[in-house]
Amino acid sequence: MSLNKLITLFFALMLFASTQLEAEMNLPVNISADSVEHDDSTASILYSGNVKLTQGEISLLCDQLQLSRDKENNSLITATGNPVTFQQTEADGITKGKASVVTYHVKQRLLQLKGKPIQFQHQDQEGNLTSGDALAADYDMNSERIKMSGAPIHIKHTKKSSGREPPLTGESRNIDYDMKKEHLVMTGSARIEQDGSMVTNDRIIFDLKQMTVIAGKKANARERVHTTIRLEEQ
Repeated sequence: MSLNKLITLFFALMLFASTQLEAEMNLPVNISADSVEHDDSTASILYSGNVKLTQGEISLLCDQLQLSRDKENNSLITATGNPVTFQQTEADGITKGKASVVTYHVKQRLLQLKGKPIQFQHQDQEGNLTSGDALAADYDMNSERIKMSGAPIHIKHTKKSSGREPPLTGESRNIDYDMKKEHLVMTGSARIEQDGSMVTNDRIIFDLKQMTVIAGKKANARERVHTTIRLEEQ
């Protein structure tokens, strides 16, 4: 790589590292890899081999990573791998995930994930664990919200304080998971099951903190609720 290209690469990296977010989000993007290529024709940078990206409490590992810009000239980072893995640590817990392709919009702090399937898990401060898989997901790091799509989507919630209580599992076509509020909204052939008891509806709202389920009219559903209850043996 020529000196001119090295200088260009340096300034390009400086531009990618700077965002227009507020001070607490205006953190540099650090990248390490086995090799790097700068394409003048596309004004893009390609990292290959054991690539690691970090920005504050965010880390991402992949096989290849490309830096470019979108139509609004905002920084865009696209990672591919088998798989791509990411992790974010916040005061209220740790979020981890795996995917085949991850697109990171630096300014918006938005991760778009695709895979067959993608996988994620979130563990809160109390040790409660929520995990799931889907074909696609958008993870907004500012609001700590995950929107998943690609039927069927599977979820599993294990409450640490529940002792031997079996985990709660679910399935639906779409899921909107607010990690701050610990609210999970399931839509499209939604089903929640625990220890043989089951609730099915086209829309189910699950409060993970209170361990309450709302379905039917109160959840703005269009269909009637169907419930199967497992009676305990006397």
